Amino acid sequence: MRCPKCGSQNVAISTHQENRGSVTTTKTTSLYKQKGHGVIWWLLIGWWWWIIDLFLWIFLFIPRLLIKIFHRKKYIGKSSSVSATVNNIAYVTLYTCHDCGHTWKRENH
Repeated sequence: MRCPKCGSQNVAISTHQENRGSVTTTKTTSLYKQKGHGVIWWLLIGWWWWIIDLFLWIFLFIPRLLIKIFHRKKYIGKSSSVSATVNNIAYVTLYTCHDCGHTWKRENH
């Protein structure tokens, strides 16, 4: 191998990895449900609260409707995501002349 700049044959050959970019894809799965009351709440409070709620709907319809519309619901749940990254790596051969310091890449034929 000859140096294209000075014509010397004192040339070192080295191979390097070159990162040409990467692509990351993420998949997210979520599971949410509206939070409810437990069994103990229904046994102690829920059975008579349901009756009171029914009377409130009958006698105080408009205020109860406004409360129901603007009341925020509570949700419980979990979310998980999986990411995968693919790197695009290329191997590059570099030539370095020890006499003049010129470096160049090999031309692919």
